[in-house]
Amino acid sequence: MESLSQRKTWYKPHQQHGLVVRLFSYFTVSLLLILLLQNLAEIALVKTMLHVPMKVQQNIRVMAEQAQQLIDTGNKQQLGQWEKQQPYYLFVLDKDQHEMGDRKMHPHFAFKLTYARGINAILDSRVNQPIFAIPLKNGNQLMVQLPYQLHPAKYFSFYFGLIQVVIAALILLMFSFLIARYLQRPLNTLREASRSLASGDFSVRVANTVSDSTIEFKSLAADFDEMAEKIQMLSERQRRLIRDVSHELRTPLARHNLSLHLMRKRVASEHQHLVDRLEREAEEMNQLVNEILEFNQLQNTTDNAHLIPIDVESLCLTTVPDIEALLGAQQILTIGIDNDIPMVRGDSRLIVRAISNLLGNAIKYAGKNAHISLNLALVDIEGLQFVQLSVEDDGHGIAPQHLKRIFDPFTRIEGARDKQSGGYGLGLAIVKEAMTVMNGTVKAKNRHPHGLIIQLLLPVMNK
Repeated sequence: MESLSQRKTWYKPHQQHGLVVRLFSYFTVSLLLILLLQNLAEIALVKTMLHVPMKVQQNIRVMAEQAQQLIDTGNKQQLGQWEKQQPYYLFVLDKDQHEMGDRKMHPHFAFKLTYARGINAILDSRVNQPIFAIPLKNGNQLMVQLPYQLHPAKYFSFYFGLIQVVIAALILLMFSFLIARYLQRPLNTLREASRSLASGDFSVRVANTVSDSTIEFKSLAADFDEMAEKIQMLSERQRRLIRDVSHELRTPLARHNLSLHLMRKRVASEHQHLVDRLEREAEEMNQLVNEILEFNQLQNTTDNAHLIPIDVESLCLTTVPDIEALLGAQQILTIGIDNDIPMVRGDSRLIVRAISNLLGNAIKYAGKNAHISLNLALVDIEGLQFVQLSVEDDGHGIAPQHLKRIFDPFTRIEGARDKQSGGYGLGLAIVKEAMTVMNGTVKAKNRHPHGLIIQLLLPVMNK
């Protein structure tokens, strides 16, 4: 199998070109697209905006009609007076560009006559005072200079700047979204795979799922698969070791029990208490081995469980009498079951084991005067129905920071429960594995004002 260092060496020559080149190409395309759209927007804005306003055009055409009427009268003085009275700087010229009125033209205006344009021409994008030529009869022309106050370009910079900002923002937003989606797909795949790996699914692989041409993602997916493969191999070795050791311990323990049985007949009565102590220790060892084997078996049968319709209410009622024999003199066990509890799909042996473990833990750790209750109810969580089996006690509870750890194997919280009460931290771990096998969940929380609540949630069978 190719090692991690070998894979990194294989990808190393390409790492400097993968994601960097792709992002650079995306940003280059976005920049070119921004520039192109801004140029097109400028052209469209020029054609739309840089025209003489319609109201001004109408006024100029009215002036042209008035000028033609004055020309027809032939009175130069009256025509000159009319030119001075108009709101625009204008002159009526003949076909040789000479004044037809008695008003004299400014030299600068005369120079600009060369650049005169039609009334419908497109203006410049900067504010100035363009001159428009309005044709009259017999080759005469009305030359009108547009005041800079009426030039539409004074708003052009604002609108064009606003359009530039909007175009740049939209293009960058679109490409940012595309890049985020492009980067998010493989990252989401890796995140889901990491969660599956963290939840105990060591068979998860992502190299074939991350169908991406970017070298960095392919390298990361390959490294993830190698890590998952090694973790799976180590986990299988650990389980195999625990199973083999537990099986091997059974033979010497059986011989040990036989030896104790023979020893009891030969030991004097005043030393019988020592034999009793050895038998108790051997029984604890047997119980530990059985719990380890059951825990290991549950871990290995999660995907191959044979689940059938189960009546949880009946299992609770048949299990409680056996547990009541373990109650202390001052301890109380009550049962609360709602009406019409539906069937669940599960394993009766695992459910009975879970109930026994939870009640047994409460009896051991809640205290000599504990009040313990077993409740069964139908609950609705986010539109889904579950049968909730909860075991409550009024003991000391568990520190909040330790609540998540109590379902880990071989976990005993110092100070939260009496260590001398016995147990090796496998009871709740077996409960958690049993619920996983049956597609259920288990939760623990402290009870107000004190005590502990452990809830089992089993999905209701579909009718």
